[in-house]
Amino acid sequence: MTREQKQYKGLILADLKIAKRYYNDDDKPLRLQAAYHLQQAIEKTIKLKAEIAGLSLWGHDIDVLLKKCDDNNIDIGVPKYIREKADVITHWEAECRYYPIKVVRKDTLQKTYDIALKWLNSGTTK
Repeated sequence: MTREQKQYKGLILADLKIAKRYYNDDDKPLRLQAAYHLQQAIEKTIKLKAEIAGLSLWGHDIDVLLKKCDDNNIDIGVPKYIREKADVITHWEAECRYYPIKVVRKDTLQKTYDIALKWLNSGTTK
């Protein structure tokens, strides 16, 4: 990885650290912020892994980012769970910041965190 890519990975790890701190909190607004930071971590992981593979991406929609990778035959090792939940996770980017009625389960946040961290640290981003 380049120096810039390592720094970018640091931003992803910061998102994950924030998410871990709050994904199990009884304070719902803090859990919603955890969901937002999980979405950011997943979005950035896609972009980082794609860049390492030679593809520059822009955007926030996880489904769209993954499709661009697929269309360019870029295998970034996306976990099945992330693919299956891509639409839900994408919506955390806005819904969890602006709609306090949004419901995100603690166990969903924890599972997403665990998978996102493992995925970030797999393959070419070590």
